[in-house]
Amino acid sequence: MSRRMMQGVMSLFLVGAVGCGGDYSPKPRGYFRIERDSLAYSLLHHVALPYAFEIPAGARVDTAEASRGWVNVVYPSWHVTLYGSYLETSSEGLQRALADGADLVRRQQSVRRVSEKAYEHPEAEVWGTLYLLEGDCASPIQFMLTDRRRRFFRGALYFDFEPKADSIAPVVGYLRQDVVRLMETFYWK
Repeated sequence: MSRRMMQGVMSLFLVGAVGCGGDYSPKPRGYFRIERDSLAYSLLHHVALPYAFEIPAGARVDTAEASRGWVNVVYPSWHVTLYGSYLETSSEGLQRALADGADLVRRQQSVRRVSEKAYEHPEAEVWGTLYLLEGDCASPIQFMLTDRRRRFFRGALYFDFEPKADSIAPVVGYLRQDVVRLMETFYWK
């Protein structure tokens, strides 16, 4: 081997040995930054629904089950749906529906903690509870609203994929704002 070639091989060997001396640490997986399009809201006022409330501009409404009082608020860009169901019943049935709704929250899988926040708007005859679930659960935000006599509305937010709490945290924060706005603007017809 020529002297020049030997120096080249030694240089490559030296660079390789020095370059591999440090500890390797893999870079974390990066995710796209999720930002909110708009904070504009509009009133959802469907003839067949016995209630109304405001929804965000970026969401679309599915009223296929409006005759039953059910409504779905779909967030296509975030792959999230807020399922809303309505029940008109007796006072005993209302108590049962409230207990069943609370039981559904408690039976969620992979929940680390549940925070409850009471809500009331006596002028509109609306009382309720907002449930914020922490962990890799299927439905991180749920709520119930009632007139305390016979009407009951329950909402549950579901992702169209298996959620990981740390990955969906920004979206859950935005959706929490929307659900609070829904509860604040909710009224019975």
